Amino acid sequence: MTVAQTLAKGWVVTTLTARYLLSTRRVIAMGLIVAVPVLLAGSLALARVRSFDILLFQVLMIPLFLQVVLIFVTLVNATALIREEIDDNTLPYLLTRPVSKPAIVASKYAGYLGTVLVLLVPPVVLAYAITEGYSGVPIGTDADVLLGFFAVTVLGSAAYGALFLFLSVLLRKPLPVGLMIGFLWESVVGSLPGNVPKLSIIYYLRSTLKGTIEIGPLTGFRTDVSAGGAAVILILVSVAFLVAAMLVFQRNEFRQKA
Repeated sequence: MTVAQTLAKGWVVTTLTARYLLSTRRVIAMGLIVAVPVLLAGSLALARVRSFDILLFQVLMIPLFLQVVLIFVTLVNATALIREEIDDNTLPYLLTRPVSKPAIVASKYAGYLGTVLVLLVPPVVLAYAITEGYSGVPIGTDADVLLGFFAVTVLGSAAYGALFLFLSVLLRKPLPVGLMIGFLWESVVGSLPGNVPKLSIIYYLRSTLKGTIEIGPLTGFRTDVSAGGAAVILILVSVAFLVAAMLVFQRNEFRQKA
């Protein structure tokens, strides 16, 4: 099989994955979750809260978006990529196609990444636009804030997605473990002193934000990692977990259920 044929078959898996993730009933719950930042920004603007500006936007968005919305959306979608195929007994049919197991994992991951970015990026942009509009400043006045949140959305989706995908091929019940890692480990370990927070993804997301945004609530956040260094680490983490998922999936045997 040529490279072009492999890419073409992988693209089919990618598009089917994206279509599946956007067509199930979970997308309704996803829509409600990702709409929270927009609803919050809109409510503050309608209530004419005097302190509502780009700084308050960051104060609210960092814990709400990074530690709740981003983790929840990536967890639910990434753990469904392989595990639901197994539970629904559809994976054996996919494995009969002339596509290698690692290519299936990579293609599904690409479909996942495109899907979650479609879900996560627009609410961030809309919430930012509402904030700037309420403040009465040009939309590009705080472009560094928008750039920072865009960067952590992409990097966080990639890193968390690869981690949760790895859990989905490694464990029969990946969701409980993913919940513990996403909402317990990332919250607790990310807040500890010393070098322990460096074992969490949220540490590097915060470092990226701090290094990207000129003025914000993370000014006092202690980190010795630059925004560029944090981005590189997050990319490496994404690649490492994706490769690990490929290797585990390659070794696993899947039989059609009776």
